[in-house]
Amino acid sequence: MQRITEGALPPGGYESDPRLSAPEVVEEAAATTGLDTDAATLYLQLLALPVPTDRRIRRFNRWTPAHHKAVAAALVEAGLAVADRRARAGRGVFLPGDWAGGDKFYPPMETWKAGLLGVRVIGHKVCSRPVAGPLPELFARAWRTRSHGNRGAGC
Repeated sequence: MQRITEGALPPGGYESDPRLSAPEVVEEAAATTGLDTDAATLYLQLLALPVPTDRRIRRFNRWTPAHHKAVAAALVEAGLAVADRRARAGRGVFLPGDWAGGDKFYPPMETWKAGLLGVRVIGHKVCSRPVAGPLPELFARAWRTRSHGNRGAGC
């Protein structure tokens, strides 16, 4: 609430854009991975956001579809994401590793995110809702945690 009332974001900006809510994490991710700022931004969003659909990412980051596609291709080329199609994902790139399907109540996601987001996964099925917390902290925690590998957290 403090960030919202302080006006920390520019008008029309989203906490879901780590360039605005966690710029130091974006800088560290870019420096560590060798990615440019936009690719580091998308990587952090894939790591941290429970439902980073292409449509949401473009809205949060104010990207055109063509720019988003180019940024996603850079992540795939760097080996940090894989291009794929998965049911109900609403996106074309994913973190490497296992995938947990969802249903009408629970969003599907990479199993690696389960522990980060407080999601319970049984088998390969999401069985609880994400409880993320403040996004600046979530981006930082996702960045720190990612070095332990993109593996499922389990239940």
